[in-house]
Amino acid sequence: MPARSGLALTIGFAAEHVRESSPLVHCVAPLGATPFVADVVYGVGARSVVTGTARDALEAAMGADAVSLDFATLSSEWSDSVVPSVNAVKSASVPWVMDLSPLGRAPLRVDRARALLGNRPAVILTTEGTLDGAPLDASASALVIGDPVERVLFDGRETGVGRGADLLRQVPGVRSAVSALIAACAAVTGPREAALAGAAWLALASERAAGHAHGPASFRIALVDALAEVRGDEIAEFLPIG
Repeated sequence: MPARSGLALTIGFAAEHVRESSPLVHCVAPLGATPFVADVVYGVGARSVVTGTARDALEAAMGADAVSLDFATLSSEWSDSVVPSVNAVKSASVPWVMDLSPLGRAPLRVDRARALLGNRPAVILTTEGTLDGAPLDASASALVIGDPVERVLFDGRETGVGRGADLLRQVPGVRSAVSALIAACAAVTGPREAALAGAAWLALASERAAGHAHGPASFRIALVDALAEVRGDEIAEFLPIG
C-alpha cells in the first residue's frame, strides 16, 4: 500500500480525535433539520446542542467547542442576537462554520452574509462559491462547494470530494448535518482538514448505508450507523489526496 500524505494522515487522526474527545457542537439549524443534525453529530461520537437564533438559545454557543450556523435560520432577530453571538464566539477563538444556503427560493441576503463573514468562519459552505455574483472572498476560510459537497478550496488548493449516495438528496437537513459534522472536526483540527474530514466522512458513510437501505427512511437509520462505524483511515483513503 502506498504511503499516505501528511494531509491524509491528519484527516484520519482528526476523525478519530472527534470520537475520543467528543466535542460539543452548537448547531443553529432549521427546526425541520434538528433531529437529523443531532443524530449525525452523536453518530460520529460528538455531542450537540441544536437551536434557533433567539438570544437566550445562542448563549449556549459560548460553552461549545465549535459552532455551526445555517444561514437559512436567520430571521428579523439576526442583527440583535446572531451578529453579537458570532462576534463573541470568534473573540473566544471558538471555530465556527457558516452554511450560506438561502431559505428555499428566497434570494440570499447579501448584507447579512457580509456582516457575518467579517468574523472569518473557519469553513464556509456554499452551493456555487459566489456571493452576489462575485467569487466569495474566503482567504482565511476553507470553502466547501456543492450540494451537499463536491470540492474544498483552501489557500489556492482545490480537492474533490465524492458526492456520496443519491439517497442523501432525499433526506431533509443534509446540508445542516454536514455543516455540523465539519464543525465537530474543526474543534480538533484546522479549517482545510476539518472541511475534508467532515465532507468525506458523510459521503463515505452514505455510500455504505445505501447498500443496506430500501428507501429514504431506512437509509437515514443506516447512515447514522455507518457514520459510527467508519474509521479515520478509511476516510483518508476515500479522498484523492495521496
